[in-house]
Amino acid sequence: MYPSGNDPDTGDSEKWGLYIKENPPRLVALGRLYEGSTTIHDIHLRNDQVKVGVEEVRDADAPIPVPTQEVQLVGHTLNTFVACPTHLLN
Repeated sequence: MYPSGNDPDTGDSEKWGLYIKENPPRLVALGRLYEGSTTIHDIHLRNDQVKVGVEEVRDADAPIPVPTQEVQLVGHTLNTFVACPTHLLN
């Protein structure tokens, strides 16, 4: 599912679209995968989640798929990491 050559330490991969569940799903940000990572800010990722470094926000007011106490909106994710369910990446 993920691009070959992905470096889990640097997020060296193609940009992926992060979507939220709507009908149809809506693109809200672009980011790079950190496929080898198992935690974000000391919180363990579930088996169906990956760490994404957000590089471009498309909809700042959209809710993120996996909110935390600190971050609930896509606009707060620029240049930081979020957990994203794999089925919401494309």
